[in-house]
Amino acid sequence: MLAVHLQAPSLLLNEFAPAMERGSRVVLIGSRTMAGVSGKSQYLATKSALAGLSRSWAIELADRAITCNVVAPGLTDTPMMVDPRRAGVPPQVLPLGAPVDPRDVAALVGFLAGDRGNSITGQVLTICGGASLKG
Repeated sequence: MLAVHLQAPSLLLNEFAPAMERGSRVVLIGSRTMAGVSGKSQYLATKSALAGLSRSWAIELADRAITCNVVAPGLTDTPMMVDPRRAGVPPQVLPLGAPVDPRDVAALVGFLAGDRGNSITGQVLTICGGASLKG
């Protein structure tokens, strides 16, 4: 988990940041799990670290108007939801009644990466179908 969630983004940004043009965007994918979930401590730790990295990078890159944010989806309607290895995980009922549509996650990433995302940096944006309302 450390290699995928922390080392990979760090290596990529260290490699590409020096050549990034003014006004470029960095969008990392976190998880609503960052807020705390029983039994997911290692996953939570690596995803939570992205928030700290993002804030630091946002500060470091601000003089070039490069933004850096984290999108943190909750339960999302992906093939992983029906993976047989998750058979013991009860389905979550979200306040909005359905898992997050992956197209909504993509749209949020697209917004942050686009021209209108130029005033948002160092933030974690959670997209979770209201799951965060439950605590």
